[in-house]
Amino acid sequence: MDKTNPSAWLALKPQSIITVSDAQGIQDSMRRGLGVRGIDYTVRSIEQCTHVDGFSKHLFLTLADPEQTVYLMVKIVDEWVDLYLYFEPPDLAGGARADLLDRGMFWLFEEPQDASRYDPAELRYTRMLSQWVPDPSGGANRELIYRMKSQGEIQCHHVETPARQGMSSRMLATLVEYRADEAGENPEFLILEVGEMRSTRSFVRFFQGCPITLAEVDVLGIQ
Repeated sequence: MDKTNPSAWLALKPQSIITVSDAQGIQDSMRRGLGVRGIDYTVRSIEQCTHVDGFSKHLFLTLADPEQTVYLMVKIVDEWVDLYLYFEPPDLAGGARADLLDRGMFWLFEEPQDASRYDPAELRYTRMLSQWVPDPSGGANRELIYRMKSQGEIQCHHVETPARQGMSSRMLATLVEYRADEAGENPEFLILEVGEMRSTRSFVRFFQGCPITLAEVDVLGIQ
């Protein structure tokens, strides 16, 4: 597979085998007693988010793993391909917007004009947020400040393969990428909100991770 070719990624199918051999992956492999090598994952599902104006495509690959589900995001803009590896923070569960607000997560959104009367569906995501992450030196957790990337909130048509039972095939997604002010193990933060077209129902998920290079991924196809 030509990993520099966007069409090759767009043709990828579930059940393909992907080997990830970034630094964190090799450390994890050594911890598992597998030696100095990458970890093989099976692609469980593929979510494709296509910008409503066709400017970009984001493929969100769910990678099956017995210890922790990880996600490979393939970002395609024109002929450029960028890769990011994500996980879901265990202390930041997703939910519907109303549920998140009920849990006190007002920090996730910009303040509405009228704080006493607003529609959660119309709130815009904050342009800056913070997360506490482990200190690589082994000290106390430290705060990382994440800022929204220049493209802002991206509105997309959303298709998942295989389709989830009971889910409409006409879905929309809002995808928001953030980057930390300083370097760290997980300088990337992502919000992915998916809902049915012409509906106020949606589900918000959160991800932390890091960029990886094309050289750190091998695609073996369907086994």
